[in-house]
Amino acid sequence: MPQSDLKALLSVAHHAVDAAVDYVLSQPVTGIRSKGGREIVTDIDEAVEHLVRDRLLRDTPDLGFLGEETGATGDSATYWVLDPVDGTTNFSHGLPLNAVALGLIHDEQPVLGVIALPFLGRRYWAARGHGAYRDHTQITVSETTDISRALVALSSYGGWADFPVRDLLSAELDRVLSARAQGVRRLGATAVDLVFVAEGALDVSVTLGNRPWDTAAGTVIAREAGAVVVDSDGSPHTLRSKCTVAVTPGLRDAVLPLLAVARHTPYWPAAAD
Repeated sequence: MPQSDLKALLSVAHHAVDAAVDYVLSQPVTGIRSKGGREIVTDIDEAVEHLVRDRLLRDTPDLGFLGEETGATGDSATYWVLDPVDGTTNFSHGLPLNAVALGLIHDEQPVLGVIALPFLGRRYWAARGHGAYRDHTQITVSETTDISRALVALSSYGGWADFPVRDLLSAELDRVLSARAQGVRRLGATAVDLVFVAEGALDVSVTLGNRPWDTAAGTVIAREAGAVVVDSDGSPHTLRSKCTVAVTPGLRDAVLPLLAVARHTPYWPAAAD
């Protein structure tokens, strides 16, 4: 995709996220329902998705759209992907660690991402080849090289039918990483984890699973900030990856061997087994 197109689409994305943030900050939660397991959705998630989807389909009618709540429509080669509120459980409890995450995928690769943290007043963004930014300041990953000084984020425990396997693997990863890292955190929002790696507040983020609305925008931002973004076996991260691992380069060789505990689970690429 030409850089000129990315620049124009980045402006479209910022305006769409502006509208989403305004809505999140101005509207109270009036409805919460279960999606199954521990997963919930609020009326704000659904309203924001409709708001952003309709705006993007108006402004970029030739592009497709994939939303967590409403699914896919339009072009499947180049499309927007949205998580209207990543960290919905946090959001429903009034915990400010949540995000509006909007990405653009072209030929199966994320090429643009805008992530806003409405209640923290932060905006992270990147386009492929243009670097990563928090608001108007360029950001880079940490220079940590010693895992004993690393702060690591892990994804939440299982939320759907993956309860048994994911819960056991999550506990094992917690045990393995806690024994070596300076600290392990579960922040409850993948997009937040990824932008915190991008700006160096975290050194590593390990997400079991790879739902594009959670990961597309954040992987672009993390990569453009200098992070290594891979699957659990260290292969390059793609839309088909089983996990999303973002790590500052100096910790890659220390962290990836620890993820071998995921081997022989659904969170390990079949071709690597």
